[in-house]
Amino acid sequence: MFCSFTTSYSGTIIMPPVLKILLPCLLLFNGAIYAQNDWPSPELEQMYHHAQDYVNIGNYKDAITTYRQAILLAPGKFALQKGLGTALYLTGDFGNTIKTLIPLIDLKEAEEQCFLLLAKSEIAIGDTKAARTTLRKGLQRFSSSGSLYHESGSLYALDRKHRAALDEWMHGISVDPNYSTNYYDAALACLTTRNVMRGLLLAEIFLNIAPDTTKEQEVKKMLFTGYKTMFDNIVQKAIKATTYTGGKPGISFEEAVEEIYRSLTPVISDGITTENLTMVRTRFLMDWHAKYAGVYPFSLFTYQDYLLRNGLFDMYNEWLFGKAESITEYNAWNQFHPVETNLFLEKQKEHPLHPTSTDFYYSRLKQRKNSD
Repeated sequence: MFCSFTTSYSGTIIMPPVLKILLPCLLLFNGAIYAQNDWPSPELEQMYHHAQDYVNIGNYKDAITTYRQAILLAPGKFALQKGLGTALYLTGDFGNTIKTLIPLIDLKEAEEQCFLLLAKSEIAIGDTKAARTTLRKGLQRFSSSGSLYHESGSLYALDRKHRAALDEWMHGISVDPNYSTNYYDAALACLTTRNVMRGLLLAEIFLNIAPDTTKEQEVKKMLFTGYKTMFDNIVQKAIKATTYTGGKPGISFEEAVEEIYRSLTPVISDGITTENLTMVRTRFLMDWHAKYAGVYPFSLFTYQDYLLRNGLFDMYNEWLFGKAESITEYNAWNQFHPVETNLFLEKQKEHPLHPTSTDFYYSRLKQRKNSD
């Protein structure tokens, strides 16, 4: 999973400490490719590798010095300029990061990370107009970049344009369905509004494609409590009865999901528990397969069906909801079911969920405008 610096839905720029280790490796990966090509001298190439090593151990000061010395010898070397911009960003020197990266983004060698770091630096100094321009340019060149769409959505969120932010995150999901961060912010945006259903689906996909994230427990708690909210919402509104002709639906994907869950509300009449959620979600899959699977193929439901057919669905639901309901009961359940737990975790690694770009039925997906 690609891991990037993120901007939370609340608009706060977050830089977890672990990313100070991971980000340099990710950003310098492509730079290593350039390092192999046409170095003016072996000594200059060695300087580049020394600078990379400094970044990887967090010695940004010496990395910056080494990059600058190397640039004096080869001022047109893209890998050196990009490496310097990365090191400057990691020190929080956003002004010099901007000065270093601005000349790079018009070059043919420019990568999406150049646009991303430049935009983040511009946001950090409060120049959101310049950041919007940078992101627009980046998305014109890298139209399938989940990370650039995420940053674009986060910038809208900073401006309190929450619907536009959600549009960007959902657009990012549609073009780069395995980039996890868009799911997180989109799920949070939906779960804090009345569109809880969409939030639940996004949150569950996020947990599957980023199972070891530091946000795992937070999202699982939101998922567990979100089901109560969803059922409360469902029983308060009537869903129009629809007949189907020619295999074409008369209601939307989310309305179809709600229709089935509405019919299953008696299953959770005594409250939301992991056991009840397992039962209602099992019944849901059976009804969905019979009524709507052919009309609205959806990778998450296909994956759940795989788990159900292989006897892993109970453990999967325990993994999703158990700790959120009760850590004590979750630990006790695992003590009495060690074989099931280990089998599920093995199968989860062997057969992970692979969301696709075709199964996000979001009517507000739009083409990017030329201006805000």
